[in-house]
Amino acid sequence: MRRSVSAVIALAMVAVACGRHDSNRDARNVETQGNVANRDTALTLGPGDVKIVSEDSSVDLALVGQRIVVRLSDKTMNKVRSETDTMGVKDSGFGGSIERLVKRTVQSALAHQFEYPVSEVRDAKYENGAIVLEPNGDRQPRILANTKINGRKLMESFRPDDARRFVAAVNAKKGH
Repeated sequence: MRRSVSAVIALAMVAVACGRHDSNRDARNVETQGNVANRDTALTLGPGDVKIVSEDSSVDLALVGQRIVVRLSDKTMNKVRSETDTMGVKDSGFGGSIERLVKRTVQSALAHQFEYPVSEVRDAKYENGAIVLEPNGDRQPRILANTKINGRKLMESFRPDDARRFVAAVNAKKGH
């Protein structure tokens, strides 16, 4: 359990870091790297939209309208919320204050999702056990290329049938 919470915290930190504006990068690069937004708790799917969940059910990957959304699953969010609940902190001194601050910070960081515009995807495919989103620009967003879940790359962590369904939906939105 502790290991999965550590992985969740690492994912949240990557997501927050990817969403930060770095003045040393040009504006186009910041745009094509996607952005971090407040978590859409409803994540309402419309016609042609699809949501898949990683094999370990920790991460959602969704196509909603004209954006690709990556976020922690509801199951993972509930688990993290229970483990970072500040009501159980007994220490009323400095140590307790630090613990409450850290737990609130983790909860706040996890209440976000990564979004990537479909317009930045040239083509989507499923090959060698992974979803591949070929970008219009130079490279995939760091969170899609570098994030790992239980030792596997994020885009390799979905069931093959789900991954193919997601790829087909992206390509349909692209008009392929």
